[in-house]
Amino acid sequence: MLAGCNSLPSSGPTAHQLLKGVKPGKNHLNIELVDLNLPSNGMTAVLTADKNSEILDDNISLSSAAERYTKENSNVDSRNLKLRDLTEEGRVDLVGAGDVLRISIYEAGTRLFIGNSNRYGYTGIDPSASGEHFDIVAVDAMGTIKLPYGGRLHVAGLRTIQIQHLIEQAFSTQSQKPQAMVAVLENVANTVYVGGDDATKSGRMPLTLYRERVLDAVSFVGGPRQPVLLADTVIIFSRGNKTIKQRLDHITPESPDNLVLLPGDRIELVRRPRTFSVFGAGSKVDQMGFNNPEVSLAEALARGGGPNDNISDPRAVFLMRFVPDPNAPNKERPVIYKLNMLDPSSYFLAQRFTLRDKDVLYIASAKLTRAIKFANIVNQIFAPLLIARAAAY
Repeated sequence: MLAGCNSLPSSGPTAHQLLKGVKPGKNHLNIELVDLNLPSNGMTAVLTADKNSEILDDNISLSSAAERYTKENSNVDSRNLKLRDLTEEGRVDLVGAGDVLRISIYEAGTRLFIGNSNRYGYTGIDPSASGEHFDIVAVDAMGTIKLPYGGRLHVAGLRTIQIQHLIEQAFSTQSQKPQAMVAVLENVANTVYVGGDDATKSGRMPLTLYRERVLDAVSFVGGPRQPVLLADTVIIFSRGNKTIKQRLDHITPESPDNLVLLPGDRIELVRRPRTFSVFGAGSKVDQMGFNNPEVSLAEALARGGGPNDNISDPRAVFLMRFVPDPNAPNKERPVIYKLNMLDPSSYFLAQRFTLRDKDVLYIASAKLTRAIKFANIVNQIFAPLLIARAAAY
């Protein structure tokens, strides 16, 4: 009969079975177990597991330790790579292929561009200053432009003041002290693309000497479609052949992740709702969205209906997640946090413990659950026989 109990269906392992699986020799994934009900050891382990924080003093209160945990971890991404890792120096004032220039050439005395009349009657000689304007001069794919009498000039990678000097040199042998003025009418080379399915609009944003940053580009396209839940919007930032994803709410104006943009950067706003999953002997098994900037462990338990009175073990509530590994950059390791809901302090701690995207909440089954199920099966088999026998007498 006892062996038959083990073959009955169950909502998951008991606390004893789960804890047995993380003991040395059976812990193949190197899972770390953290007991949150230990103010000094448990919360210290949480801090050191999520971020390389200093050890807390044993006299620190439980609520204070929880506050420290929330402060240290509220802006931690699921992975170590952040936008700041793509920081580079660069210029935004260099002319490139596709740019459209407006070029003006001013001459005095011996001139190339004399217009339709000469008030002094001498061809090519006019003591007054005059200018010739070329409103549309496009830089071709080879990075060059062509001007009458000036020939083909390579301008890609130059600033406008350098192009002015280049034009003046080209005309210096044919005109008397020519002066050039160059302005960029259409900026194509010094732009960034901003778009994505969660952007209000998309397009190319020109870069200026103001040195625009990531959040400036987000504002340029009108921000995400649902600005209330910035945490559900992910920025996919590409620079060169490198791409990094980061939650929009983790980027603040003063943060190093608010990068100075460079020509060719691509920014996509993608909606990735944060979710957590509830398994085990709770009132329901479900995947739930955050629907709020933050969700505490207490709120998550409430949404899942809490431990089921008939089959759950309230002393064994587990939260499972991956955390950055301080000993291996850009890698993660699994951690299980254990909470005893029969301890009154757990309800205060659960209010301070914030969930992260893709956390798994598991409520363990009670030890006697299978025995109760077996008893119910036996009762269903023999109850009709007992009723029939009682009716016969």
